[in-house]
Amino acid sequence: MSERTYKLQKGDQVVMHTCMEHDHPDNFGKIWTCRSDEFQHKGHDYGSVFLEGFSGSFSTEFLQKVNVEDLIEQMAERDRTIDRLIDEKNKLRKALGWYELGKPELARQALGRE
Repeated sequence: MSERTYKLQKGDQVVMHTCMEHDHPDNFGKIWTCRSDEFQHKGHDYGSVFLEGFSGSFSTEFLQKVNVEDLIEQMAERDRTIDRLIDEKNKLRKALGWYELGKPELARQALGRE
């Protein structure tokens, strides 16, 4: 596994991975917020951080930073695509209905192809 090129900071959002705590049903996929900057305990060579709602410090080796704002934008774009597809499906259903009634001119109008 490659070394991270950044240090976690207070307010960063992270998910746990490849550790015992990650497998717990309450933690699996949960987005945690760092309540401290990354630090090293005396005598240890690994990074640690405190997480909101988690007791004690947690090794940063088992944390992956996530960009929640990007995820929200990706979901919003997906929702816009779904809405566009639903609109198109409704247009096609309406056009098909007109076509089945023997009114192809109204079917073309429903599709915006007058």
